[in-house]
Amino acid sequence: MLQVVSKYGVGSLGRELSVQLAHRAMKRLDTEPVAAFLWATPEYNLVESVNTLRVLLGDVAVWGGTVRRLWNVQGKPSHGMVLTVLNGEGIGFRGEHFPRQPAASNFLEAIGSENGDGYMLVAMEAMQPRLHRWVDLLAKSQRPVVGGLIGGRLQAGRPTLVGGRTAGEGGTAVLTMDGVRVGVGKGTGWRSSGLWTTVTESRGEWVRALDGEPASKVMEKIFGQPARRWPYAPLREFVRLYPLGLRGDDGEWDIRAPLHVEADGSLRMTLPVPRNVRAYWMVGDMGDAIEQTEEAVVTAMRALKGRSPALVMVFIDWSWYYLFTSHEDLMFRSVRRLVGSDTPIVGIYTYGQFFASPEAMPSRLLHNHVVVAALAES
Repeated sequence: MLQVVSKYGVGSLGRELSVQLAHRAMKRLDTEPVAAFLWATPEYNLVESVNTLRVLLGDVAVWGGTVRRLWNVQGKPSHGMVLTVLNGEGIGFRGEHFPRQPAASNFLEAIGSENGDGYMLVAMEAMQPRLHRWVDLLAKSQRPVVGGLIGGRLQAGRPTLVGGRTAGEGGTAVLTMDGVRVGVGKGTGWRSSGLWTTVTESRGEWVRALDGEPASKVMEKIFGQPARRWPYAPLREFVRLYPLGLRGDDGEWDIRAPLHVEADGSLRMTLPVPRNVRAYWMVGDMGDAIEQTEEAVVTAMRALKGRSPALVMVFIDWSWYYLFTSHEDLMFRSVRRLVGSDTPIVGIYTYGQFFASPEAMPSRLLHNHVVVAALAES
């Protein structure tokens, strides 16, 4: 039987807070833990926390990292730390932290793709260069994938990533799970505004010009705010509310969301955007976003084949933080209503969401989405 206990807290020191959360969680477990998930906002030292947890929890695989915000017990985006511990028989967890991208053969060997078909959880640094190479590497995995791009306040340094028995700055942390049934669902509340632009200059992760002008100048025409203001707070990050939508060959939208506006007026993306493509400005709707969240939860629950979820994880795009500013707990209440009062829910904010199910491979990096993962006994 899969048993999961999740605890949230706020404190002054990460080491002390992780000890408190571990003691509270261990009181609820029937046996020793086999794995743990650890998320915290940037003010906490996760390296110290992980080292402390090793003493309390034993030699278990830990997965997680530094996030901008996470849900508190009321489901509001908050500062703090969440520790989730898992135990059960016949369950296997294998984690690894990669400070830099390894060779494909080394990566596939480390995650054990040839030995299992269970889900792989992925936490990846959002601001690292050539991130698309990581995305291509994940697509080569034989495992379904769920997770997201993480970081704290983007201008305050690199996030800590926790994978397996190590923690460190940047890179990617993965955790493979065998013997656990996982259901996943996804959704987005963003749709085309009908306004489009042509990407006339792009290089790597930067979109330099739209319709032959700096991106910030085009945004001034569309959204009204002067071009000189877009590289500065608060507009610098508000741009994520207005991502670019590329129409795929299958008719589906491939949303590419900026991380922020650079000082030269260009858009800093996570994935490259090709030149000379037509890109539509996308806009979010809170009602659509809630409906899509509920559909994602239902899809994830349905994939459990009648089993009750032991844990629900919600990976929420940072754009949703702005969209739900005046209704902070609305998403949480929608999820709670569907999964019941006894199931732990962990919500973290990401800058992109990884998604792949056994029916939808290989993995994709989504933007402005919510991805729901429900875990149950196999």
